[in-house]
Amino acid sequence: MRKSFGFDLDNTLIDYSAAVEEYCRIKTLITCTNIGMLREQLRKNNESDHEWQLAQGWIYTEGLKFAQVGLGSVDLCKYLIQEGYQLFIVSHKTSHTPDFCGNTPLHDLANNWIKKSVISDYFKETEQIYYEPTRELKVKRIRELALNYFVDDLEEVFKESEFPINTKSFLIYKSSSQNSKIKCVGDFSDIKEILANGF
Repeated sequence: MRKSFGFDLDNTLIDYSAAVEEYCRIKTLITCTNIGMLREQLRKNNESDHEWQLAQGWIYTEGLKFAQVGLGSVDLCKYLIQEGYQLFIVSHKTSHTPDFCGNTPLHDLANNWIKKSVISDYFKETEQIYYEPTRELKVKRIRELALNYFVDDLEEVFKESEFPINTKSFLIYKSSSQNSKIKCVGDFSDIKEILANGF
């Protein structure tokens, strides 16, 4: 029987912590260590979300040169391949940044980052990588691929009404969830251990 494992990309497979710190340095902001902290800080000062969108646009373009793969992701991918899994990336990502952020093509930049990263051996085929313009379409893609497992940093994805009940969920970089069906993990090494024990 075919086994499959799906990954979110931004803030999951791609760790933007160093990019966030660099953005804070450039803009002389209070240092943030992750995107969530930066978003919260910028939204406090700008209710229109303009400042946050500018920051996000920089992080997902210029900031990619500072980004790294998520902790433990290479070992997890290696383990999954050895266990006979097919690997997929399903990302909620628009095709370009907004006009006021330069209208930069995001999919090409993300694909180039993947090709140059240490996870490139595990995502060589274009049929393994999907970018969807909305969260609803991302969940639809997860359904269509009939993934056995999916890992994401946003619990909202798993709360979508159409999220497939047969896809087991990992919420990464979180310590708790009110949904007992979601496994919260600190990083990818935790996922490897849970799978090895039969989740």
